[in-house]
Amino acid sequence: MSTTVSSDTRAKTAKQLRKMRARRLAVRLAVGVGLPTLLAALYVGAIATPRYESVSTFTIQSADAAPQVSAIQMLMSNVGGTASRDVMLVQEYARSRNMLAHLVAEHGFVDHFSEGGDWFSGLSADAPTEEVYEFYLDHVSIEHDSQSGVLELRVQAFDPTTAHRLGQAILAESERMVNELSDGARQDRIELSMTEVARAEERLGKARQALRQLQGERGDLNPMATAQAALEVRSRLEGELAIARAELSTVSATMPRNAPEVVAARRRVGALQQQIDMQSERLAGSQEDGLSAELAQFEPIVIEKEFAQHAYESAMASLEVARVDASRQHRYLVRISGPSQPERSAFPRFWYTVLSVLVLSFALLGVGTLLVASIREHANV
Repeated sequence: MSTTVSSDTRAKTAKQLRKMRARRLAVRLAVGVGLPTLLAALYVGAIATPRYESVSTFTIQSADAAPQVSAIQMLMSNVGGTASRDVMLVQEYARSRNMLAHLVAEHGFVDHFSEGGDWFSGLSADAPTEEVYEFYLDHVSIEHDSQSGVLELRVQAFDPTTAHRLGQAILAESERMVNELSDGARQDRIELSMTEVARAEERLGKARQALRQLQGERGDLNPMATAQAALEVRSRLEGELAIARAELSTVSATMPRNAPEVVAARRRVGALQQQIDMQSERLAGSQEDGLSAELAQFEPIVIEKEFAQHAYESAMASLEVARVDASRQHRYLVRISGPSQPERSAFPRFWYTVLSVLVLSFALLGVGTLLVASIREHANV
């Protein structure tokens, strides 16, 4: 009989233990899983302020002609290097503190998120700058597709109008930055061309002044033409001298040495020879006022003037090209779509949030249970 009672007692005790463990497990599940999931559901479904998301896609195009490349080069390198850099600049600018400062000053970014949101999703009106910037990065994202070069801008706000307005403001400010970069590059090119023109003009002016000064000192506007004329005169005199010598030979053969015709012919030959010697001395003489010395002084100045003239014409052509090039827009922002006008809230996502909290609670409860069991086991040992 005692054995039967003892078995019944043990069975009752085991049943009570199982019930106690079941109650403890139910309490743990209720507190560790049910309560967080319920609170998350209440917050997301009834308390959390809905956030609307406006989406825009755009890219940066360049009007510059792309270089001709082979298919292998296209596979091994990024052909649109300039365009890719421009896209990355716009991406970084959209994430920058300057963009945040623009939205705060011109479009009431802080005012909107500090007045319309709940305690968890809103922003404090007196939040420090770093907190505002982190909040901005959480609500404004811009992603770059390296294959197509397209940027996707996503802007969250507490109402559809503000989300659309902020997206429009970011696009407009990004476009202004792109235009400013393009204008700066064009202006730099024009200023460089104008500097080169001024330098070439100064060089040409100095060369002309040196030439005028030497012409005034020498009294000869074009010594090269003077030398050419002197050569022509000497050549003509040499021809006349040959004729005169032939005539002298003829009359000397038929007349006496003292005949008037022979004396006249001899005098003519001497006069022509004297004139030829004078022209030769003028052309190749060693005196400082000779044509050779004059040409030696004029030639480097004339060459410098010609080089200065060509440099000036080249600088003027470059300036004209720069001005024509500046009249067209090199970089511009192309809007592919948006900013969209959201019709329903995108955040918070009810089922995603509730299920995430549920799974996370189960995981944390399991980890906690294992830790407690491990501690108890070590304590019993």
